[in-house]
Amino acid sequence: MKIRHYEPYAPLRARAYPAIGDQLDAIMKFAAHLLASGQALPDEVTSWVAQCHNVKQRYPKPADAAAAPQGLPESQA
Repeated sequence: MKIRHYEPYAPLRARAYPAIGDQLDAIMKFAAHLLASGQALPDEVTSWVAQCHNVKQRYPKPADAAAAPQGLPESQA
């Protein structure tokens, strides 16, 4: 009988995926693109995209991303 060791996949995947904030930003950009192209989306999604857009307008990313404040995760900078 051979004993096989299988490393749990969940923690390996979790470490390999982009940060949650980066994933959410990509999803928001995708939804915004669909809205801009005339695609109808659920009201909740449209509202969420508008909220994200308002936050990005209120707290714009510096032109020089290297000048972003330290101490925040990259996805929140």
